[in-house]
Amino acid sequence: MSRAEFSVRVRKQAWDRANGVCECGCDQPFTKDPKDRPNYDHELPDFLGGTNDLENCKVIRFCCHHTKTKDVDTPRIVKARTADKKRKGLEPRKAKIPGSKGTGLRKKLDGTVLRISE
Repeated sequence: MSRAEFSVRVRKQAWDRANGVCECGCDQPFTKDPKDRPNYDHELPDFLGGTNDLENCKVIRFCCHHTKTKDVDTPRIVKARTADKKRKGLEPRKAKIPGSKGTGLRKKLDGTVLRISE
């Protein structure tokens, strides 16, 4: 799945709706500071089925976007990817620990290895 961006029309409509204020909830105005520059964020991430329409677009400050992506979006995406891999059977097989019950081998105290039958 590739990452899709908002169209110019959607970004303009979202900017008009935001009225120069961050929509993440902090209500900070946008300034010329690079950390305050506007970013257009998917409320529901693209990977999780979010669309590129106005309802899913939020205009938020760069620092708010970074924080939301790091703390909210990335963990949700990682969890979804892990569940996907498990469901599809793509989880890598875990290596058995030598000498554990699953290997069928047992190491004696003198260092010799014996095959055990269960």
